[in-house]
Amino acid sequence: MRALHSVFLFLFVSASLAQGQQKEWPEVEKFAASITNVLWDLRGTNSLKHLRYDGESIFPVTGNGMNQNPYKEHAFVDAGVFQLVFSDTRAAWYFVSDDLKLITPVNITEMVEFKAEAGTVIKPVKNFPQDIQNVVWVGRNEKAELKLRWNGKELEVGAKQDSWIVQKVDAVVANRRVLEAGGEGNVLFWLAVSEDGSEATWLTVDSIFGGHAHANPGKAAQTAATTGLSPQLNDLANHAEDLMNAGDKMRAATLLRELERKSAGNKEVLKKLQVRFKALK
Repeated sequence: MRALHSVFLFLFVSASLAQGQQKEWPEVEKFAASITNVLWDLRGTNSLKHLRYDGESIFPVTGNGMNQNPYKEHAFVDAGVFQLVFSDTRAAWYFVSDDLKLITPVNITEMVEFKAEAGTVIKPVKNFPQDIQNVVWVGRNEKAELKLRWNGKELEVGAKQDSWIVQKVDAVVANRRVLEAGGEGNVLFWLAVSEDGSEATWLTVDSIFGGHAHANPGKAAQTAATTGLSPQLNDLANHAEDLMNAGDKMRAATLLRELERKSAGNKEVLKKLQVRFKALK
């Protein structure tokens, strides 16, 4: 995958980590209602293992199902997506599957909000990424005016200081309405597009995790001793195997890339991952 050059890392790294805008669209309100009191089991996370929204607040949940103190800052940023802000430098976005059985948390370090350029034809995103092809997204940070466009094959990334610099980079579909692109030094970016096709958010991603509704438990149970992974990554790999076996190759492949990034340099672990997930290659 062709990565973003360092000039773009510099431009995007100056983005803020502001609270995502709370949406009041009917589709978003319907989504929030649909996950009320769903208990989420998170996979591959360090300390936050369970999560629940009660209709007003989002809570970390103990292993025996008890709500703890609610998070102070959350927002439903789109249909199927909510955000938690942990601190000035730590936040996470949570992408929920259409059937409400799966959740994909991602820890982020920066974000830039984009809107479709005036005059650009947009439509609700039903087929992704086809429905956003040639939509021009405009935004800015402290350093530059920014533009993005998916041309059907590549993601075009533009930044303007004195003049426009445009780079084409490879991107893959990583989740619902999400394109993933890599940067130098294993830096990872997600472009998350709103359901109505009017907005997009550029996320600098630190870590990708998995999860499922408590009523939809996982089955894979390889041990860390067998895989050579840390207990945290082993949990994520078991979830990825469940996704692969269920035919959800998109989410499974996203987690496999994360496992490979986090295991870079360990040839034995990488070899085991390649064998285990050969159906995704």
